Amino acid sequence: MLLKGKQAITFSRRPDPEIWAVLAFGEDDGLASDASASLIRAWTPATGALEVSVFDDDAIKKDPALLFDNLEAVSLLGEPRVIRVRTSGDKIASLLAEAITEGDTEPHRYAARLVIETGSLASRSKLRAAASVAKRTACLQLFTDEAGDIEARVKAALLEVGATIDPFALSAFTGDLPGHRGIANSEIEKLALYARGLGRDLTLGDIRALSATDIDHDLSAAIRATLAGDLVAANTALQRLEIAGTSAISILRALQSETLRMLDAHKRMAAGEGSPGMKLRPPVWQSDWPAFRARLAKWPQKRLLRILERIYEAESQAKSGSGSADPVVRILMNELSSAAARVA
Repeated sequence: MLLKGKQAITFSRRPDPEIWAVLAFGEDDGLASDASASLIRAWTPATGALEVSVFDDDAIKKDPALLFDNLEAVSLLGEPRVIRVRTSGDKIASLLAEAITEGDTEPHRYAARLVIETGSLASRSKLRAAASVAKRTACLQLFTDEAGDIEARVKAALLEVGATIDPFALSAFTGDLPGHRGIANSEIEKLALYARGLGRDLTLGDIRALSATDIDHDLSAAIRATLAGDLVAANTALQRLEIAGTSAISILRALQSETLRMLDAHKRMAAGEGSPGMKLRPPVWQSDWPAFRARLAKWPQKRLLRILERIYEAESQAKSGSGSADPVVRILMNELSSAAARVA
C-alpha cells in the first residue's frame, strides 16, 4: 500500500492496526527517521512498554538470519516488539523485500512489527515495489516540508514548553532553517529550550542571537565558498565539517538545496522580479544579496542543472562505495569551486 505526502504523515501518526510493516523513504532521510519515531510512539501501548531493536545494513548483511530471528522472537515479558531497520535501500533490499512478502502471505509468521527507514528510492527499487504491493505493509513516500508545515512544527514545539513567537521572528527562523530534517529538528529543539520560561513572545532579536549551529554555519560556508570559487575557504569549511562528523550525504543535501534555491532565483528574475531574495526559501537577506547575485552570475540555469546531475552521481557513488564517502564529496566540491573560479 503506497501512501504519499500528507497521507503518509497522517498514517505514521495513526497507523492502521492491520499493518504489520512500514517502509518510510524520501529525499531527506531525516523525514523517514521522524516517521519511524511517530510510528513507534503510536505502537507503544498505554503501559509504555515496547521493545525496540535497531539494526543497520552492516549488521543484517553480516548475519541475514538476524532479521528473521528477531522478527519471529517473542518477548519474554510478553511486551510488543518493533524491529527498526535503517538502510541505504540497496545492500539488504532482497532480504527486506523477502520479509515483507512473507509477512503478507503468512499473517501469523512474525511476532514483531517491522519499520524500515531509508533515503530516496527509485520507482524500480525492489524494496519499494515489495512494500507498495503488499496488503499488510505501508509504503510511505515522504516529501520535503512546505513553509506552512515548518511553521506549524515550530509552533507546536514551542507550545509544548508554554512559549509563543511573533510572526516576524517565526518567518526569520523558519527561513533560516537548514533543509535537512534532522538538523532542522535540532534547531527547533534549541529554540524551544531557549524559550522555556521566557515569559514573553520570542522576537527577531532572539532569533538572531541564537542564529544557527556551528555545523550549519560551516555547512553554509562550505557551499557558499564552493559556488563562489573560493577553493581555500571551501576546503577549510569542509575540514571543520569532517572533524565534526558531518555526513557526506548531508553536505550533498545542502548543496542540492542551495542549487534549487539559485534555480528559483533565476526563474523569478527572468519573470521580471528584480531582487527576489526575500521570496526565496530560505530567504536571502538584503545584506547578503550582492554576494548571492555574484554567485548567480557564475552559475546560469544550465550549469545549475548540471550540478544537480553531479549531485545525483556523487550520492549514488557515496552510497554504493565500500569506503568513506568523504573523498567523493570533496572531489565534487573542488571541481565545482574550480569551475566557479574560472568564471570572471
